[in-house]
Amino acid sequence: MTFHGEQRARLDRARAILGSLRATRAPFTRTTVLEPLNELALELSNVGAEAGLFAEVHPDQGLRTAAEAIDRECAQLRTEILQDAAVLAAVRGVDPAGLDPLAQRVRELVLRDMRRSGAELGPAERERVRTLRDELLELGQEFSRNIRDDVRSIEVDDADLVGLPADWIAAHPTNAAGKRTITTDYPDAIPFMSYSASEEARRRLAFENLNRAAPRNLEVLGAMLAKRAELARLLGYPTWADFATADKMAGSAAAVRDFIARAFDATRESGAAERERILTEKRKADPGARAIGQWEHAYWIERIKAESFRFDPRSVRPYFEYRAVKAAVIDLASRLFGLTFTPVEQPGIWHPSVDTYAVTVDGKPMGRISLDMHPREGKFKHAACFTWRSGVGGKQEPHSVLVCNFPDPAAQPGPALMDHGEVVTFFHEFGHLVHNIVRGGIPWVRVGGVTEWDFVEAPSQFLEEWIFDAGVLRGFAKHVESGEAIPADLVARLREARDFGRAMFWQRQLFLSAVALELHQREPAGIDTTAVVRECAERYSPTRLLPDTHFEASFGHLEGYDASYYTYAYSQVISRDMLTGFPNGLMDIRQARRYRDLVLAAGGTKPAAQLVTDFLGRPYSFDAFAEWLAPR
Repeated sequence: MTFHGEQRARLDRARAILGSLRATRAPFTRTTVLEPLNELALELSNVGAEAGLFAEVHPDQGLRTAAEAIDRECAQLRTEILQDAAVLAAVRGVDPAGLDPLAQRVRELVLRDMRRSGAELGPAERERVRTLRDELLELGQEFSRNIRDDVRSIEVDDADLVGLPADWIAAHPTNAAGKRTITTDYPDAIPFMSYSASEEARRRLAFENLNRAAPRNLEVLGAMLAKRAELARLLGYPTWADFATADKMAGSAAAVRDFIARAFDATRESGAAERERILTEKRKADPGARAIGQWEHAYWIERIKAESFRFDPRSVRPYFEYRAVKAAVIDLASRLFGLTFTPVEQPGIWHPSVDTYAVTVDGKPMGRISLDMHPREGKFKHAACFTWRSGVGGKQEPHSVLVCNFPDPAAQPGPALMDHGEVVTFFHEFGHLVHNIVRGGIPWVRVGGVTEWDFVEAPSQFLEEWIFDAGVLRGFAKHVESGEAIPADLVARLREARDFGRAMFWQRQLFLSAVALELHQREPAGIDTTAVVRECAERYSPTRLLPDTHFEASFGHLEGYDASYYTYAYSQVISRDMLTGFPNGLMDIRQARRYRDLVLAAGGTKPAAQLVTDFLGRPYSFDAFAEWLAPR
């Protein structure tokens, strides 16, 4: 059956279940209401997940377009269900006293979802909510599509490549005019911005990168902000920021504002010291330098690490060949969490470069993962974990897909070497895969995933720490030519150097968090999104913005996370505290399994704060995050 036919069949089954639910009469019970609703949620999850995935990764543009249409239809049906008066009456009619605690939680969350979808509004208001959600989904798809499809480039001379690794230069041959093309895709942009000694070339590439999807996405973003604001007011919230944060751990936009300010205060002293250190280095070349630009921050960070910490990030690249890193990530997850990964053929795979593995947990089959790891035309441009199939205990095993843009061994004249930062990203995103797999036995779709989105990054940020562990690195990082393990003194310098720039990194994250929140608090009529970005930069950005750029046009999280980009910083607070649960070292397998079972496997069966309390034996605290960012 074709993609379209399969999705149509699922949507038809969903509508049949909805019809039965509407016809259900009292007494309403778990069996007659909650379980059919769970079946309905599973069908919609399958449709939406596959359509959303294929829209971002499938190489056929026609199928990507068809997937977007299916995704819209699925979202429309989901809204229809959540607004349905008969369904609302049935869920309300289920007596919570007759349910087990988990089913009670499901019922409460479904009722909350229905309220937040307008189920309690009048007919005209419900119709307007549906219209706005339809329009927002279409705008969001266009926003993402414009980012995905707009790959820009510059041409450079060999003089602009001074500082770049030899393997990277070899992968960028000259054209007939003797120029080399550098694109805004990650494998090009990240090394170039970090190592090229040519400020002018870095500035040109930054200009192109920061203007991707502009000007069209500025118009799309303005429309999204206006419709989100109208939708929030219809649903009883003063702004979209208030609506978006009400069901998170933070609980309100005001709490998020306070959190951003508190977290920035924790970075202030270290950030100022880092900035002055960079300016001191920059003034050797430019005595009048008073600011650090977006186009030079990464370059000067790496210069200081090389000169002051005797750590040159290029020196570790030969130890991080893509295939070896992939094997190491899989091996670490296996050892820590009791998983096995067996390569398998996957029907319906969309590209020959995608690898698929069957996964077991403690020897029990628990689903599959796929790795789509290299750039190509029309593919998602960042790094993320997508759901292909949600895990539902007793009904369906999970299948998640890691989508990244790392160097491709098949497209390189030599080995596909990775920067250490890319390796950290690999570990981070693989953490999402592990989370999705181990929670796959939960029987209820509604609580199978994380229920508070500002916790969602914590488990993956937590896993990043292992890639700085000397034992982990020495176990897999072998020189691509000699086969020798990465030297212990190089690992020590890597670990020492990683701390420099940390405060400024989190200041940038808080700047982005403030942008996302502020855009969704302002009156959208006539809003100048670039002016808002620059206003937030004055308060939070550690670097000077490049003039005449509009990075918000390619800030993809404004569609996915919208007002809640603060999630990354909020999750990091929790992640740093959870690391205190490993007093005997990161390779404490007993603690890793406790963490797996108490935090990861529990999914959304409990509030996120309770999961962390279960693991640590106390509520989480801000202290570890503040200490981590304190001056040294």
